[in-house]
Amino acid sequence: MIILQKPYLKISSSLILALAISLLTMNVFAESRDSGLSWNLLLKSKIDDDWFVLSRSNIASRNDNSDYFFGYTGASLGYHLDKIWSLRLGYRYAAIKPQNDWLNEHRPFLEAYATTKLNDYKLTSRSRLEWRIFDYRDNDIRLRQELTLEAPIKFTELELQPYLEEEIFYSNNDQRMEANWLGGGLAWRPEKGVKLKLGYRWNHFRLGDNWRTRDVLVIGLNLFY
Repeated sequence: MIILQKPYLKISSSLILALAISLLTMNVFAESRDSGLSWNLLLKSKIDDDWFVLSRSNIASRNDNSDYFFGYTGASLGYHLDKIWSLRLGYRYAAIKPQNDWLNEHRPFLEAYATTKLNDYKLTSRSRLEWRIFDYRDNDIRLRQELTLEAPIKFTELELQPYLEEEIFYSNNDQRMEANWLGGGLAWRPEKGVKLKLGYRWNHFRLGDNWRTRDVLVIGLNLFY
């Protein structure tokens, strides 16, 4: 890792500027805006050199952070195919409150995860196929594709590390993209096995036939055992 060397700082600044311009452009064309918080917890434990277990939980708010309307928890079993690729099979329980009542969703999923280096930048890709089982609407199969780019530089004495990420959601039933998340932030590793993340997410999603936008402050804690 490199701390604020000029070539890397120039590249990182360009990436951050590109993200800012993209977000500003999207904001201009947004039909409806909202804001909220997304709290995230990730736990990962190694079983042996090949196998591991992973757990993710989340709770999210909307309406300018006045209403907590969504949450999930789940776990998966993962296997490392090699130094780059791993496969994960898991289940997630989600609850959502479209209006006044909480509704349930069950999500068995299969995902492929890859990590590699791109000019010293860490690039990760996660491709997830999830079966969405509802008790209030037709079931669906959804594809989610996420890309994350982590810069090889660190800021301040805390060694904060910048990252960019984007995720696309595609519904098989509707045969269309139903959401797009784009954002970035800073990651802090205060000690081995602990990672804290603070960032911004531009959440662009369909509500019926209309697109809506939500500005989300993302707070995450990752623990590795």
